[in-house]
Amino acid sequence: MKQIILLFALIVFTQGWSYGQSEVTGKVLSNEDRQPLPGVSIMVKETGTGVVTDVDGNFRINVPAAGRTLVFSFIGMATQEVTIGNQTRFEISLREEQKSLDEVVVVGYGTMDRKRLTSAVSSISSDQIEKDPLPSLTQAIQGKAGGVQVTQNSGTPGGGISIRVRGTTSINASSEPLYVIDGVPVNSSTNFIGGQDFNFGGADQGINILASINPSDIASIEILKDAAATAIYGARASNGVVLVTTKRGRANESRVSVNAYAGFSEVPRERWLQFMNSEEYVDYITDLWSFRPQGGSPLPALLDTSIDTDWQRETFRTAAIQNYEVSATGGSDKTQYYTSFGYYNQEGTIKNSGFHRYSFRLNLDHQHSDRVQFNANVNLTNSFNRRIQEENSRSAPIRNGLVTPPTIPVRDAAGNWAFDPQVTSRENPVAWLTLPTNTAENLRILTNAGLTYKITKDLVFKTNFGVDLSTIEENFFLPPNGVVFNQGIGLGGSRITKDQLWLNENYFQFQKELNENNRIDAILGMSVQESQFSFTDARRSNFPFNEIPIISAGGIITGANATVQEWSILSYFSRVNYSIQDKYLFTANYRIDGSSRFGALNRYGHFPSVAFAWRMGDEDFLRGNGVVENLKFRTSWGLSGNQEIPNYVNQILFSGGQVYNQQPGFLPNVYGSGELGWETTEQINLGVDFSLFNNRISVLADYYVKNTRDLLIRVQIPRTSGYMNTFTNLGEIQNRGFEFELKSRNMTGEFIWNTSLNMTFNRNEVMSLPEGDILGGIGNFNIAREGLPLGSFFGWVMHGVNPENGLIDFERIDGTLGPPTRQQDRQIIGNPNPRLFGGITNDFFYKNFDFSVMGQFVGGVELYNYTAFYRFSGFNLSGNGDRAWTRRWRQPGDITDVPRPSPGSLDNAAVSTRWVEDGSFFRLRNITLGYTLPNTITDRLKINNMRIYTTVQNAFVFTSYTGYDPEVNAMSSDGIAYGTDHSNYPQPRIFTGGINITF
Repeated sequence: MKQIILLFALIVFTQGWSYGQSEVTGKVLSNEDRQPLPGVSIMVKETGTGVVTDVDGNFRINVPAAGRTLVFSFIGMATQEVTIGNQTRFEISLREEQKSLDEVVVVGYGTMDRKRLTSAVSSISSDQIEKDPLPSLTQAIQGKAGGVQVTQNSGTPGGGISIRVRGTTSINASSEPLYVIDGVPVNSSTNFIGGQDFNFGGADQGINILASINPSDIASIEILKDAAATAIYGARASNGVVLVTTKRGRANESRVSVNAYAGFSEVPRERWLQFMNSEEYVDYITDLWSFRPQGGSPLPALLDTSIDTDWQRETFRTAAIQNYEVSATGGSDKTQYYTSFGYYNQEGTIKNSGFHRYSFRLNLDHQHSDRVQFNANVNLTNSFNRRIQEENSRSAPIRNGLVTPPTIPVRDAAGNWAFDPQVTSRENPVAWLTLPTNTAENLRILTNAGLTYKITKDLVFKTNFGVDLSTIEENFFLPPNGVVFNQGIGLGGSRITKDQLWLNENYFQFQKELNENNRIDAILGMSVQESQFSFTDARRSNFPFNEIPIISAGGIITGANATVQEWSILSYFSRVNYSIQDKYLFTANYRIDGSSRFGALNRYGHFPSVAFAWRMGDEDFLRGNGVVENLKFRTSWGLSGNQEIPNYVNQILFSGGQVYNQQPGFLPNVYGSGELGWETTEQINLGVDFSLFNNRISVLADYYVKNTRDLLIRVQIPRTSGYMNTFTNLGEIQNRGFEFELKSRNMTGEFIWNTSLNMTFNRNEVMSLPEGDILGGIGNFNIAREGLPLGSFFGWVMHGVNPENGLIDFERIDGTLGPPTRQQDRQIIGNPNPRLFGGITNDFFYKNFDFSVMGQFVGGVELYNYTAFYRFSGFNLSGNGDRAWTRRWRQPGDITDVPRPSPGSLDNAAVSTRWVEDGSFFRLRNITLGYTLPNTITDRLKINNMRIYTTVQNAFVFTSYTGYDPEVNAMSSDGIAYGTDHSNYPQPRIFTGGINITF
């Protein structure tokens, strides 16, 4: 095999060539086909001096007097060391090396060779992350790991992303995984979204707190999936664990890298919605008014066909994106470093939205002595979100703005903002995007320091102290003039939120080769973590004019609030790995967690797991068979927990700020219970790993069953109790499925073609709900019911348009047809849980060119297109609609799928199969073409390596879904209500061009 890409040269800056150097030349070939290998790194081991081979595999290197050994390394080839001696000319043959089953993977509190791994872990390396320009680490996971579904909830820059590891497991507790960055479990669920009284809707997207991590700093991402892998994190691991390891320096290897790209993004034109133009609209709105029970006619201003405003064109824009990064790595035998600085700026494709981030990282490792080693990581980020009203917001431009009459201009003849004269509460969408301010600035410090002390050759003590500090300053200003809401008054708000987390972990690690056949690796430790969350906000109204958006300019204080919340967790953990003959592998984990979020009677949870693996491929009867290699069977069982519920719900809570007869008071709110305990997931996993045909094909496959019991559910209680609700443990949810990851080297030689494919089949089912159905979502269109997938859509079944009256008939339970007026006629009408999802990546290499195509797919899923409600309801007295209205019912006897308008009645727009669509899709997520300059050019430029590339993200999506994008989850914070397109910000198509330079 011949990888035709230039590897970043690992070259140390030297002070000049000294006396006594000798010149060594040579050629590097592939052992398999004897073809020259360009881009091979050749380094003098003793000094770090290095070069890379040219397009013909030739190299020339000056070896200092101290140099004795040359190291040859290349992606996909085994590293080879050669003693120089008196020889000045070399011909080196590198052999292929497939490491997919032998790579080192990060697990909880350590690392392990994959061949010895007994659990289900997916790995994503830095080269899979670096080749695509991505804004956050969560997007780096999309489509790259079996069993892991990543949903980009919307296209808003810096917005939230939802991740499900082997399905949704909870109703009122979080179903998001635990994120551990360089050993520190971080706050990732701090989704600051404001409130209705603070920022007027604010959307459900909030801020993606993980967008503060620069993806270019990441060395690897591991996703722990089965209980054998996750139980070491116990109480917070039932939804999986994402381990993020950042880059570190290497001894005697110095390198400076520059990465820069820029481009633009746009809403794909083929995904734009089709609205009626002015002439079609006038015909439609005249027809609508003819059905109005009160009579009347539309205002003349709505009927002016000389004006034809395309509100999508006025709302969307072509937006710039740019990213600049500089990193340096290196060090001596004692001290190594990695440092980077980055700037990322993405403008939104909807006007006045955007996200930018400054990031700084410094990772240090210091070997103080043979026994003592220190390490430290510092990550500083400052990010800024410019938000707009979007999902679930009254005046979202995708919800109400785009149905503004096309006969209304953006501005009137006098240059003032123009408004709908008929529905006077409708905002001008361009004014609404231009005038209000809704920003959030996040300053985050994520740092930790550790010490490793070698007590004996086999016993090591490790301690780690970490801090995750976030300060978010939000400002909202709705001006008094130019918008309809609060016209002449305005609204302003300001809030400062602090989230402070600290962690201390201490543990012993014992590793010993008991004899040539037995090996043991064990850890025993404790952990304590505490978090404090606080916010203070204030609101004012009565602003004199638009030009001073500072809250102090408001004349009336309309609200103020402050809160402080804390939680803590105390843990004890242990793990034992034992191997016999390196073929029979045993793992046992046990963790005890005590959380402040649970009642005194159930505060501590116990989370054990056991696993066994048999490396059958190393048995004598399979050695050297030439077909199957590295065959390993795995099985595991274990328990993990979930504590992601609000603080203090285990206690009796009162709401302050109440007034009774002009006297201050408190209102009973939550009835807490000392018996509230853990939500526990029991998981069984059966897996197999193997490779075929001299490692040309490698496969990781797993079958799993996850049963989550004692669900943490908020239930309403009788008001006669004096309280409104309580949390309790009841119910069970099951996820079961099959997942696999396949890697293949399809073609080798001068032209190389590699493929990575992962695919997951998952079935979700509510096994028990002792107190009956639970409804959620807008209009209670989602339901949790025994025997059904969680969050199934619940509503009426549309039969069709009645040819006599033009209204929609709905099916009733008794078999008759009629309007959607009886609750007993509601049925299960869809399933938002995908039956299949995955991703595929094809990488091609030819000479100095590289080409990559990555696709993502989801199948067997329904979506609730609530956005279509606004385009097809036929209720609003002035709103525009979809062009499909041109084929609406007009007279008795018409056969059509589009009803007549129905002002005064929402029957046609009822929660029904009318809005449920197939959400299956295949997306070309990333297409990248790169070219690495040959050494003949880089030598003249005095650089080690240069690659230029161009990328198209979200290149195209193949789907029958009629909304902007089938990858939606507008109500991501609700455990029941998901799979909903509710005015979602369209995902953009992004074109970028970039350059990577290594010095």
